[in-house]
Amino acid sequence: MPSGRAFFPSLLDFSSIGLIGKIILALDDHSSSGGHYFDPRFKRVLWYLIGSTKGGANRARILELINSHPANPNQISSELKLDYKTIIHHLSVLAENGLIITDNKESYGATYFLTPLMEKNYDSFVEILAKIGKK
Repeated sequence: MPSGRAFFPSLLDFSSIGLIGKIILALDDHSSSGGHYFDPRFKRVLWYLIGSTKGGANRARILELINSHPANPNQISSELKLDYKTIIHHLSVLAENGLIITDNKESYGATYFLTPLMEKNYDSFVEILAKIGKK
């Protein structure tokens, strides 16, 4: 496995696009049959970040929470009963690997969302959780 925090380079560079670009990306459906999208490379990223690293369980909890409702780091910290700095670390890892995006990472109360690619591959995430016994 690579030694850096970003196992998989960000699939899309969301830092250079505005809210309109994010909305367009979210509406752009590359899915094939049945509305389900499957990217085997992305599934490997999920396995690495969730199933085979020390912080995988906490990252999984964060993804589940953000999937249920977008939230800022303080809200995530309170809801998951984890240290704020721990949340910031995991959010950084998830963002670097293209699983989450934020509306404004420079802002204290920045809200985090799943990326369109993560939303399309959420079934793979649930499958991984089931296989590692988290669900």
